[in-house]
Amino acid sequence: MSEGLAGRLSRAFSVVAEAFAGRLGFLERWLFISFVTALSSSLFIGIFYLALKIVVAVSAVIHGVSPEKLHYTTDYAILALTTRNYTAIAVTVLGFTALASLIVYRLAPEAEGGGTDAVVEAYHHRGGMIRPRVAIVKAVASALLLGGGGSGGPEGPAVQIGGASGSLVAKLLGLSVEERKIALIAGVAAALSFIFQSPVGAAIFAVEILYMYDIEATALVPSLMASVIAYSLSLHILGPGYKLPSIELPDLLTLYDFDAVASYILLGVFIAPFAYLYIYAMRTVKEASGRLVEKGVPIYAKPLVGAAAAMLLGLMLPQVLGIGEEYLAESLRRFQHLLPPPGLDTVSITLLLALAVAKIVATSLVVGSGGSGGLLAPGLYAGAMAGMAFGLLVSDYTDVGPALYAYLGMAALFGAASNIPLGMSFMVAEIGGSPALVVPALVASYTAHMLVRGVSIVESQLPHRVPPQVFTAETLLALLRERRVCVPVEEAASRTVVVARWDEPLSQVARRLLSARHRVAVVVDDEMRVLGVLDIAYAGIDLRYALRSSEPVSEMTLVTAPTVLKGSCMDRALEQMIIYGTDYVVVVDENRRFIGFVHVEDIVSLVSHMIVAETGAGRQRSRRGRGLGDSTLPHHSPSAPPEQP
Repeated sequence: MSEGLAGRLSRAFSVVAEAFAGRLGFLERWLFISFVTALSSSLFIGIFYLALKIVVAVSAVIHGVSPEKLHYTTDYAILALTTRNYTAIAVTVLGFTALASLIVYRLAPEAEGGGTDAVVEAYHHRGGMIRPRVAIVKAVASALLLGGGGSGGPEGPAVQIGGASGSLVAKLLGLSVEERKIALIAGVAAALSFIFQSPVGAAIFAVEILYMYDIEATALVPSLMASVIAYSLSLHILGPGYKLPSIELPDLLTLYDFDAVASYILLGVFIAPFAYLYIYAMRTVKEASGRLVEKGVPIYAKPLVGAAAAMLLGLMLPQVLGIGEEYLAESLRRFQHLLPPPGLDTVSITLLLALAVAKIVATSLVVGSGGSGGLLAPGLYAGAMAGMAFGLLVSDYTDVGPALYAYLGMAALFGAASNIPLGMSFMVAEIGGSPALVVPALVASYTAHMLVRGVSIVESQLPHRVPPQVFTAETLLALLRERRVCVPVEEAASRTVVVARWDEPLSQVARRLLSARHRVAVVVDDEMRVLGVLDIAYAGIDLRYALRSSEPVSEMTLVTAPTVLKGSCMDRALEQMIIYGTDYVVVVDENRRFIGFVHVEDIVSLVSHMIVAETGAGRQRSRRGRGLGDSTLPHHSPSAPPEQP
């Protein structure tokens, strides 16, 4: 019964995918994908926030406080500051961390640590594929960890939920590898926009986070679509207005005064060491945790060790426990109307700098050891605290208040730490509620970025995009054979190619090819067996004639289709491309029924991390300990491909 249902569902999605490819234009296709991705992401992230509130409420009961008195906060830092119950802090931090760790390592080990890095790795190393289970496990484990006092951010599970949504939609629609990767990035943009209510900044963030010195420009429009849709859903689910208060800016002449602009540059210089500390602390904790496992410590125990160390820090500074966003919001409101006293306020400056460093260290201990949480929100927290401290230091020299430097510090710290100064500048401007913040944020974040250039807290980032046009089937075949791996052709197969029935009028096929921007159409019989490939240019058919012709497509000159069996290794597909002199191959089953279509650019997208590993930049990154130099595709192993049909 279940196999019959699965078969019917598969056929139904095949029909949808065929119509999806041939009858919708670029904007319509990606609007549909973005809408479904944003809708599913928003609903599941809303459920995650509900789970987070429930865990914080349970923590409140352990602390001996009625949850109603805390107005159902999602920030453990407020709870810890309110009660100062050190026994309860130890119980909740260690207990919920242990439970979260068991869930992660039993069900989905790839959900450990920060979610953004895992999504970037899936984009580069797994052809844009994320198991839906990973997003669910990440959401549950993060709700337990963050609600119990572990230092981290909510965007980690949110980004994985968004990426998994985009990946699943692409899989169901049979999109190509490149389109699946774009759908994944659109899901990331939707998730960030939902949390931070920053549609433009989230979209730029999503396309900028993938590379150290590049952006994925082809994914920008789909990301903007998904981001705007998720923003509108967030207004209804979470309510209007992000938890951080909007900034009250001085007049524009004051904001862009020469002394003020100079201070933004100095702020970038001031923030750069904090960004570098964040990167260094994360890497140090990860390496130390790896050594613990090598010495026999169970892998599920290493997050507990990190959480215990962070807990000791939290006993001295409870403000660094949990997410910290509500405590940060209170601090920003307080500094918004603060008139700094004459001279240096050394007490406030010391406390702010201590909180910035402590938040970085606490988050590195929790997330770097494998705890399930995000890195962005703690980066905003630390950047804001350091920015406010800088504002107090220069208060006698500019007319810009400390609260403004707090917002600029957010953009500068995480923008420099993760090589996304542009996305963070727009995101902070939208969070702060004023487009006038973009230029000061860009000045500060790019200054810090230039000083920290060359390293990143997102270790899966690649230096540059890999242009698929520079690789041929021959070079790809040599690369795969040298690495001795078998990549199944299904992982690169797309069902969104134009598939034409043998009796379909040529005019309809020509219109579908133009709409889908495809060069060839796969021609099949009534039972979906492949008869050949129609290439209008190769057949010498005038396009104007093709658009008017009612002749069945089977009457045209069809090209013999290069085919490979489902389950074959990718090197067999490349061999067929070389033999037939094409840049594509058709995937079929044992009865020659159509399964999918593989283009050479899809193969490049799937194995791009191998290609980068062959370059000097890839080898240099390998020497830095990023683990890309000898990478191979996960779960793929050498095997003999089946016979060619």
